[in-house]
Amino acid sequence: MTLSLTQPKNLALYHYDSCPFCAKTRRAIDKLGLEIELKNIQTNHQHRIDLQHGGHKTQVPCLRIEQAKGDTQWLYESDDIINFLAKQQNELFNLALTA
Repeated sequence: MTLSLTQPKNLALYHYDSCPFCAKTRRAIDKLGLEIELKNIQTNHQHRIDLQHGGHKTQVPCLRIEQAKGDTQWLYESDDIINFLAKQQNELFNLALTA
């Protein structure tokens, strides 16, 4: 059994390039070795609309988390996003060790 620790399919980061908190979050994603879909709300108006509609505000960074049951969670604040991703990565790693 092989588990991929770098391909979370249920996550997307809403961001824009010049936002320092977005840059901090993207650096953490790189350090964790994750490949998360990036949705730039400055260069793609539809991403901004999706963020406003789903998360009810256009604050970035924002991590969209699609739950297995079909629910969607919108997580704001760079530190909260980074902590969530690090915890998820650690849980997957521990699961891989016990498999």
